[in-house]
Amino acid sequence: MKKTIIYSCLLAVITIFISCGTTKEVQSTPDSYINEDEITPALEENAESSTGTKKTNAGRKKKNAIEDFFTLGNKDDYIIYDDTTVFSKELSGMKEKKAKMVIRYDNHMAGFGSFNSGVFYYVQFDAENRKKFANAVNKYFDDFENKRLQRNGRHTERTYGKINYMINWGQISSLTPANGTGEGYCGYEFEKGSPYFTISNFPFKNDYYERAGDATSRESPSLKYYFTRSQLKKLLELMSEETIAKQIAENDFDYSSISTEADEY
Repeated sequence: MKKTIIYSCLLAVITIFISCGTTKEVQSTPDSYINEDEITPALEENAESSTGTKKTNAGRKKKNAIEDFFTLGNKDDYIIYDDTTVFSKELSGMKEKKAKMVIRYDNHMAGFGSFNSGVFYYVQFDAENRKKFANAVNKYFDDFENKRLQRNGRHTERTYGKINYMINWGQISSLTPANGTGEGYCGYEFEKGSPYFTISNFPFKNDYYERAGDATSRESPSLKYYFTRSQLKKLLELMSEETIAKQIAENDFDYSSISTEADEY
């Protein structure tokens, strides 16, 4: 009982500290969209990252007892290999959030993790749905450049079809035991005159509920993420199959040792 109380208090303090520290005021410039013969190009966001990805410490690390106590076994589920930003809509308006790029060790799904409305989410796509995401983004780019976006269109958040992904969520990035897989949508939405590409979903069933019961929720919240064109270009680069394969080869020792074994005859 005492251990549970201490854990809850420490978790509350850590959650407040980290969530405050990972939210920042909007720095990126929203895309301009003028439905005339010529589109005024938006200012690019802060300089894009270098073409190379950040080097990480290869291989999984063994957690000590204290780390294991606070992470519920998920701290080392991911290769964390670069940083980016995403937008989410909060009560106070659009907010730009820091995000980390990740690849799962167990199934090599890849995506991003960030805070959204005070909760940390990892959004992860398999290879097939990374391709669907890239196709949807390229259609959006084409619609943007050819002035086909509709400011007052209905259900524009579903324009580019359905996409499947997995989410893990919790109070902090290293404490995300809740998880579910489901179907979302790719589309776009105008906010204060500027268009944003969107990924959104209705609640996913929480598979962790069977283990934790009423200590967690039966479903995830509904989610929606917003992206400028500059953010999308960076995300496509960081989720390219070439980048993911490189990170897996450099960081997943178990996979690398299997894939590089020579055939014997």
